[in-house]
Amino acid sequence: MWMGECMDIKEWIDGLRWLSAEQVVDVHFKLQEKIKVHYKLRADGNNLERAIQLCEQHVALAELAFPALKEKHEAQAREYEELTGRRYPSEFYVPSHHGYRQLIAIMKKRKDFERVKQLEEKRRLEGWRE
Repeated sequence: MWMGECMDIKEWIDGLRWLSAEQVVDVHFKLQEKIKVHYKLRADGNNLERAIQLCEQHVALAELAFPALKEKHEAQAREYEELTGRRYPSEFYVPSHHGYRQLIAIMKKRKDFERVKQLEEKRRLEGWRE
């Protein structure tokens, strides 16, 4: 999933609202892997800026990803219980969010503490673990 130059993040997210929970989870993890690749290469070319852009997309997607992760877990639990007749062995575990963690670290290095505060508040309101 790539966000074009003339599309802002809100429009990009609005365009993803029709996706199934499974598809949102897939986009969430694909973005996470792209962030890791570009951040690892941050000293070369524009990889740091690309990592930041991907983090911004990942953070924007977070409002859809958290409920999608929960919905996917609940669907797996229902399927397991229907097939086995037993209770699903694990509860939903509130995950941390790589995009938030990475972007907050970058903004702290840049001493953009207002952005850090905004990101931490958004993460908290959405329910992600630190």
